[in-house]
Amino acid sequence: MAYTKIENKILDKILTSNFTKRQLKILLFIIRFSYGLGRKYAVLKKRDFYFTGILPYYVEEELKKLILRGVIKWNPKLGISWINRNLKEWVDKGQKVDLFKG
Repeated sequence: MAYTKIENKILDKILTSNFTKRQLKILLFIIRFSYGLGRKYAVLKKRDFYFTGILPYYVEEELKKLILRGVIKWNPKLGISWINRNLKEWVDKGQKVDLFKG
């Protein structure tokens, strides 16, 4: 039987964070194709996220939100995305994000 092994601290943070249904689907999709395959990153194209049942417009919108909140990282040139393991960088939905922070 196959299973997805993920650190409890990441799972706990996901459970206690305020994500939308779409964002949770995207996170679970990335987890499935990274940790679920024994890797720290998922090799995915934007169109692969359509498998989650989210319309294309919303996929891009929600990915941007998750990236801005520091929850996921994405390298579109390499086609990889991953969960940010530095949980201190995650920004809760109600917090302001400083886009100009260097």
